[in-house]
Amino acid sequence: MKICFKCQIEKSLDEFYKHPQMPDGHLNKCKSCTKKDVKNREEKLKLNDDYIEKERKRGREKYHKYKYKTKNTSAPCQKYRKDFPEKYKAQIKSAKIEVLLGNRHHWSYNEEHYLDIIDISFKDHKKAHRFIIYDRERMMYRRIDNNELLDTKEKHLEWIMWCIKNKEN
Repeated sequence: MKICFKCQIEKSLDEFYKHPQMPDGHLNKCKSCTKKDVKNREEKLKLNDDYIEKERKRGREKYHKYKYKTKNTSAPCQKYRKDFPEKYKAQIKSAKIEVLLGNRHHWSYNEEHYLDIIDISFKDHKKAHRFIIYDRERMMYRRIDNNELLDTKEKHLEWIMWCIKNKEN
């Protein structure tokens, strides 16, 4: 048994993370308090633009260091490129654009819209794709609820923002 210095509650040793430099081999702060502190720190850091840019840079360096680009030429990727050539062309054309928020989302895959992209976070991007379906004939997306074609960037952005705010995780 051990007392957490943060919450002052006595808990069993399995409620504390192991740490070889501590006399009893465990941290003095329990797992739940540690998790709360980490979450609070992350929330604070998300508001710091310098930190966000530093993390993006670190991610890009890691990407190049481990050569992920060359590892990502598997059969499923090649099949996707073959099945959706318009999406691949749009991705290649827009790759040179400096993306500020981390993710590029094409609202349309018509050639005149290749560079007209929406910047959203990775989490919101994944969430948005759960509520739209791709119309290959028009090379645009449709709403999943009523099948309405999202034929303008404004309609698309409005629907994505509504989904992010109103739909469950």
